[in-house]
Amino acid sequence: MISTPNVPLPKNRIAYQLLLVLFLGTTELLLAQDKTAPIEKLHAAVSQYYYESDSLQMADRQKGVVPVPIIVTEPALGGFGGGLGIGYVHSNKRSFRKNTPATITGVFGGMSLNKSWLYGMGHSQTLNNDHIRYLGYIFNSKVNMAFYEEILSRTFSFDVNMNLWGTSHKVLFRIKETNLFVGTKYTFAKTKNKLDLVTNHPKLDSLLSKVQNTSKLGMLGVVVSYDSRDNTLSPNRGVDVALYYDYNATFFGGDQNFSMLEASCKYYFQVASSVYGGLRADGQFTGNNTPFYSKPYIELRGVPAMRYQGNMVFLTETQWRWAFYKNWSVLGFAGAAKALKEIEDFNDEKTIYNYGVGARYALNKIFGLRVGIDTAWSNDDFAWYISVGSSF
Repeated sequence: MISTPNVPLPKNRIAYQLLLVLFLGTTELLLAQDKTAPIEKLHAAVSQYYYESDSLQMADRQKGVVPVPIIVTEPALGGFGGGLGIGYVHSNKRSFRKNTPATITGVFGGMSLNKSWLYGMGHSQTLNNDHIRYLGYIFNSKVNMAFYEEILSRTFSFDVNMNLWGTSHKVLFRIKETNLFVGTKYTFAKTKNKLDLVTNHPKLDSLLSKVQNTSKLGMLGVVVSYDSRDNTLSPNRGVDVALYYDYNATFFGGDQNFSMLEASCKYYFQVASSVYGGLRADGQFTGNNTPFYSKPYIELRGVPAMRYQGNMVFLTETQWRWAFYKNWSVLGFAGAAKALKEIEDFNDEKTIYNYGVGARYALNKIFGLRVGIDTAWSNDDFAWYISVGSSF
């Protein structure tokens, strides 16, 4: 998981951290799941600081450069790496809405131990008193990652080298004066896949021929989102709901026709003066024509990215945090998920679970941003993550 700063000093996404979004976020763009796009994370981080930091009371008149360091701890990307995002905050004098996101132009880049790398640039802006939000970016990268396929009741692992570049653009429109937004996005990505493996197995050779090629994504999507969280980086209360529908088609620039649907919901609540809970549910759906690198996968702490894929993924997770002493808190989390080829396989398919513990320290001078570390276990794996902002 790429742990990245969500603020101008230190991850998330992140938010899941500014770069599982630089690297894995790129992969997510490839997967047409660009909701965790790198610039979008930088956008959230800078906006939170820009409008809520006590040192910037005149935020609507401020501008300047904000660096965002990146720490990569995703097991699928070598377990460690780093990078840097730099955002230039433009003055934003035309909006009178209290929490209008900052207008940002940014560049980003980074590398991990398994020689994956990524660089790019992007821009975000609001118009019409924050009734219109735009986000666009372009990137180039190389991702080295293992993919898994079940053949004749055996699971095979393939190390794939993907050279890819792409661009994405999203426009959202606020519904009246609510926190509800609807909009559209377009994503184009081109990837060249390489796999050094020789086999005389007919079915395996057929799979390899699909992996080793050049392919293109051209996706037009619809987005509906509602966000009432009290803090976009380290929420205590509120709801974050989103619905994404993407259609990849030859007339949009892609190689083939397929669609993807994702519905997600995160609910944060307080159960006592120092105890906070969170619930998360996510469902992703696609068809048989979807390229192997674009298929939904289980995204849980402790589970390597892309390890479990299918035509559909169902996921649920809960997290509980106890603020036991001043700025210090501890937390525990657990989740379960399934990756299926067909819905009829639900009862028979293996359940993938995770559980773990973590510790956090709240940076009160940076609007309560919580930083810390998580350790997580799953069916067959263990991983640790540096956390800056919300990992849930």
